[in-house]
Amino acid sequence: MRSYRPLLLAVCWCAAVMPQAYAAEPADTAAGDRLLALDGTIQSINEELGSQRADLGALKAEVRGMNAEDAEFRRSMLNELKALRRQNQSLVDALFAGQTAGQGGVGTVTPLRNYDMQTPDGKMFFGEAEYIYVREANATIDARIDSGAAVSSISATDITEFERSGKKWYRFNLQANGRTLQIEAPFVRYSDIRQSSKSETVRRPVVSLNLKIGDFSTSSEFTLADRTHMQYALLIGRTMLQDVAVVDVARSYIQKRADPEGLILLNRDAYAKLEKEGINPNAAFDEKQKNAAGQIAYPSAQYGANLGTDPDKALPQAVSGQQQEQQK
Repeated sequence: MRSYRPLLLAVCWCAAVMPQAYAAEPADTAAGDRLLALDGTIQSINEELGSQRADLGALKAEVRGMNAEDAEFRRSMLNELKALRRQNQSLVDALFAGQTAGQGGVGTVTPLRNYDMQTPDGKMFFGEAEYIYVREANATIDARIDSGAAVSSISATDITEFERSGKKWYRFNLQANGRTLQIEAPFVRYSDIRQSSKSETVRRPVVSLNLKIGDFSTSSEFTLADRTHMQYALLIGRTMLQDVAVVDVARSYIQKRADPEGLILLNRDAYAKLEKEGINPNAAFDEKQKNAAGQIAYPSAQYGANLGTDPDKALPQAVSGQQQEQQK
């Protein structure tokens, strides 16, 4: 007789397991439903956060715009107040001149000062940057005005010390705008400069240079430092500003150029912008120098032999001693 024991065991196992499987299926379905609900909630929260981020971005842009408008308004009001102050001072000067003339005096009335360029007490206004003519370089240099610096500084490379008339001088190159100008200046002293990035000090020579800005001429001390990697080849510090000028950082290039037709060296960004546009700021100067090279020296009717094309710069005619005897 065939045994049915394995078949009975299989039937019993199925009877025992199948109810558990059917019982577990509803639990898994409930967990899946909860996960789907949770995922929907997370997605809704993310959408809300995205909307809030967009609102915050719009608010930030609006605040930046309001700050810019506020800064522009304050700047405009400050300029108007300055204009009113200059106008009031001009009226005071005019009234004072009229009273002086009415008191039996000669009544000399001097031209009113330009209060856009100088203070009522006669000091010059310097902007954040100014064009300064350096006689030793025979060039106008775009200079940064920095009242935080004690001593002025000029860019110098290939610095060489030499002697002239028994005194120490320095020869150096000023490199800017693709040009190299050789400058010679008398030595004044040494200055110990403490660099902000380092703890030790650096000893640099100080020379004297002759400057002209607007109608004002002076000599001032300059340290020699390599500024080829900086924006401005010339930096003006307190030694030059003291008792001469007041700095108005809201403006730039207040004073007129002392040498408007001469060579000019701009700051790095300004020159790079013009160079990118194919503009040479010294085109007229270069053409003038090119045309002046190799010209014949014409005689001047008033002074005799001339050393150039300008009769006003003529020198007396050179005559030998034998010719002088024959003329007698």
